[in-house]
Amino acid sequence: MSDENRHCERCNANIPPARVKAIPGTWLCLDCSEEVGGDFEYTATQQSLAKEGSMKRNYGGVSITKKRRSLAPK
Repeated sequence: MSDENRHCERCNANIPPARVKAIPGTWLCLDCSEEVGGDFEYTATQQSLAKEGSMKRNYGGVSITKKRRSLAPK
């Protein structure tokens, strides 16, 4: 489906192309997105640089995973 003809998965409203361009992968209109708390769920996990089995905590960075939010029909 093209970005110009994308419709909301919950209410079938037209999603403006500007929203699709700003948030690639969105499948919710602005109203539904606000109701459910956003299109995606993000999880941040610290990356450990410590050796295996070490008690020392040495965190090097954070990895973030993005998952589509499960939706219930409106």
